[in-house]
Amino acid sequence: MNSDQLVAWVGRHILPHERQLRLWLRSAFPAVDVDDVVQETYCRISKLDAFAHIDDPRRYFFRAARNVVLEQIRRERVVSIDAASGLAELDNAPDLGQSPEDIVAGRHMLARIERLIDALPERAREIFRLRKIDGVPQRDIAFRMQLPETVVENDVARGLKRILDQLTDEEKAELPIRRPGSGTGRRDHKRGTGWRR
Repeated sequence: MNSDQLVAWVGRHILPHERQLRLWLRSAFPAVDVDDVVQETYCRISKLDAFAHIDDPRRYFFRAARNVVLEQIRRERVVSIDAASGLAELDNAPDLGQSPEDIVAGRHMLARIERLIDALPERAREIFRLRKIDGVPQRDIAFRMQLPETVVENDVARGLKRILDQLTDEEKAELPIRRPGSGTGRRDHKRGTGWRR
């Protein structure tokens, strides 16, 4: 693949989504420098050896930006409520049709969940954050913390159960549910159940 092919592919499949990415970054991560994140994302895309394997360029673009933001947050070693709320939304393409009321309600819910996570016992809290917020694989958490993988799995399950047990049915109905195989993560008001792992 030559650079002209990559430039043409970026122009056709990536560039049209930049405005939407910027809007999403500003909404989800008020503290990040959006220009820096977008520039770094383009830099990473420019280093691709091939792009034929990318079947969803828009999703790839958002995922690449996600990784840039995650690295910035990890470098700062501070995960604020704003950062955590953005991380919770990272797996999903943004829904620009959301009303301001929906966005505010979502942020209140995320702040509540953040408080419930903070109330977990220390080890469970650390494991839960690593697995559910940072997306660290279970095996890596077990190795890092020198624990059996089953302990990590059990702590995540118990932490999730403890959080869900403290939410009302109304709050549970507002949680973003990822339907199996959909990859959309959009809310499913009919189900009204907890998070899927």
